[in-house]
Amino acid sequence: MKGRTARGILASVLALATVFTAACSKNNEGKDGQASGTPASSAEATATATGSPKPAATVDPMGKIDPPIEVTAVRPLDGATKFAEGESIDKNAWNQLYEDEFGIKLKYLWVADPTQYNQKLNVAMASGKLPDIMPVDATQFNQLVEADQLEDLSAALEQYGLPITKELLKKDGGLGLDSATFGGKLLGIPVNPGAVDNAPLLWVRTDWLKKLNLPEPKTMDDVFKIAEAFVNQDPDGNGKKDTYGLGLDKLLYDPVFGLAGFFNGYHAYPQIWVEDQAGKYVYGSIQPQMKTALAKLQEMYKSGLIDREFGVKDIEKLIQMGNSGKLGLFYGVMYGNSYFAEGRKLDPAMDWMPFELPSVDNQKVKPQLVFPIGKYFVAKKGMKHPEALIKMLNAFSYDWDRNKYPLTKINQDGDIPKWMYALVTGSDPTQNLDMVDRVSKALEKNDESLLNAKAPGQKIFYDSLRKWEKGDSEGWTYARIYDAQKLLSAYNKNNGFYMTKYIAGPTATMVEKGQTLDKMELETFTKIIMGEVSIDAFDEFVANWKKLGGDKITEEVASWKASK
Repeated sequence: MKGRTARGILASVLALATVFTAACSKNNEGKDGQASGTPASSAEATATATGSPKPAATVDPMGKIDPPIEVTAVRPLDGATKFAEGESIDKNAWNQLYEDEFGIKLKYLWVADPTQYNQKLNVAMASGKLPDIMPVDATQFNQLVEADQLEDLSAALEQYGLPITKELLKKDGGLGLDSATFGGKLLGIPVNPGAVDNAPLLWVRTDWLKKLNLPEPKTMDDVFKIAEAFVNQDPDGNGKKDTYGLGLDKLLYDPVFGLAGFFNGYHAYPQIWVEDQAGKYVYGSIQPQMKTALAKLQEMYKSGLIDREFGVKDIEKLIQMGNSGKLGLFYGVMYGNSYFAEGRKLDPAMDWMPFELPSVDNQKVKPQLVFPIGKYFVAKKGMKHPEALIKMLNAFSYDWDRNKYPLTKINQDGDIPKWMYALVTGSDPTQNLDMVDRVSKALEKNDESLLNAKAPGQKIFYDSLRKWEKGDSEGWTYARIYDAQKLLSAYNKNNGFYMTKYIAGPTATMVEKGQTLDKMELETFTKIIMGEVSIDAFDEFVANWKKLGGDKITEEVASWKASK
């Protein structure tokens, strides 16, 4: 199975299946403890210049702006986007909904293919010809913040945000809102797809463990012993020394099969920003713990526990190695086992299981999390009605009357994803963690009604787990992903992750020097692991990293921290 294909399938199951229906019909059933999406009115007191209070106008998050307003916008639009006959990006149910429900007449100044959108928006930013509302990436957001071109959305969100809107924005513990807040001003609405799903775990072929009478990994020493046994004790039973211990590819930090989890076992955090003992934010890849971990990898490579040719192999080759039954260990994401479904068909005994990250000492390991937010919805500074953006965000999560707005008009109509026509969209960063809780309770009580009917992905997992319990091998892929999600859920509930301290888009020097520094890091670490240079080359790398732009980046990160 191709890597991209496998990842796409899992993304569809784990994300889209739970979003398509929930996106426009977000559950607001009080019995489930969900925040209500019912429009609410509130009167707030304000003060006159002399300090005497007077009642403010009634605020209705779902009410019309009177008189109606025109709001300009720009957006990316894939050329392959499908429309029903008579519809377009300018004429569709979402635009009509904005006008009928909120008194907002949406006017697109332009739309552009996603491959051209950033360039065209950069030109608009440089000329100062900005629309009222626009989606921006993290780099553009930083630039607009620094140029003081964005409207403060704090009051608009507080007054006009529905409870469900605010709940979704806070489900990540405030990470997204914090990343968008400067000097107490909320300058954008973050779209957080969630960081936890990409946290590293350790995956092991447990059928090989059982065959060789090895214990499950609890410490890094266990990992080394298992890797050695998988290489030298013929776990596949073919009488040849043709199996590998720890799997990795030439990228080292591949998001699916990367070494981040291995480094985390040494309390090292590559390619994210950590806080040192003095309270300063420093780059994880240049900390001394990295040198210790690299020395161990060099030792493992020399002992044949790592594929000698990993430096020239991409992820596809690693997947082939696993599916052909030659790989026993890897660090990777919670759906990593799905890449080896073909191998399991060839060898039904093959069983990959996820484990918590083992530690090199008695200190608990915290899997690292990268900053996941790459998109913000913003309003240009001076926009008279910034609440229009919040109302559009409310609309995306509101439980609309199905007679007035059937799902075929605002969600999905056959193969036409009409939810994509909405200008402002939301996200649920913890939807898969929520799935674990719901499915676990449903399994425990043997009661499918405990599942969220508006998140069909939960039913997929529930049914697969029931199949697996009955010995049906078709349930294996989802059963093991569920096991991994339970581990991630436990980490999350116990504050067990380490989120990068720098939660923003790239700084100016990151944009200018980042690729050069990343390339130097990859080349140096690869040579260290393969024994082409001594472990002391790490110290030279650190010095060069600082000299070639790292010190400047560190200063920029410090300035960003001070601005918060």
